[in-house]
Amino acid sequence: MKHKSTKWHAAYIQNAYRELERGITRRQLDTLQIDATGKKVLDVGCGPGNLLVALAADVPERLIGVDMDEIFLLFGRSQIEKLSEQSSEVPALMRAALPTLPFADETFDLVTCFLVMPHVPDDRVALVELARVLKPGGTLAISGHGFGFPLRYLKRFRLKPLQMYLATLIYRCTGKKWIRNTLQNDKKMSDILNSIGVVSEIRHYNKRVFGCVATYWIKAIKRETTPNAIQ
Repeated sequence: MKHKSTKWHAAYIQNAYRELERGITRRQLDTLQIDATGKKVLDVGCGPGNLLVALAADVPERLIGVDMDEIFLLFGRSQIEKLSEQSSEVPALMRAALPTLPFADETFDLVTCFLVMPHVPDDRVALVELARVLKPGGTLAISGHGFGFPLRYLKRFRLKPLQMYLATLIYRCTGKKWIRNTLQNDKKMSDILNSIGVVSEIRHYNKRVFGCVATYWIKAIKRETTPNAIQ
């Protein structure tokens, strides 16, 4: 199957590497007090690999990025080795996605999953899977969109904000994500994490729109002994 690059791919890649160049990607990690030095690291939903470049600078023991979009993976492979420092661990890129990751239980010390949660079929199932591949005492860092996110784009898109709110309403009522781009309440996401034995340590917001969180980040630590809910 041949994969075709679109204008959306080009815009996403351009924005991702612009944020990397401006230090925004690194600041996101620093705000969550993420240090990948000497660790086995997995980035889920790695996109074109901009976060992997930032993580590679810490010189982790092992660094893997997974994504379902072959265009992003092709671009990432062509750019990451070029942009990573010589002393850095060159990331390995694989095609995979939530809710099933091709790794053994308790493989990684650090798992990152930024801006993926709005698109997964089920929040809890996805978080359980992320926790499964994380070692006890390891760190999970996730981010997603809150209810203020679509308000930033009301002038630019006519239907997109309404679609996101509709997707969220359907998910709340049915428990199924029939439409992608759902929005999350970060406190509820933290509650899910706590219930599966991954304790929220830091919650961060980039900005609020009309008092509503636009984008949230959560850093959580997996307990040494997890409750039965994770089974």
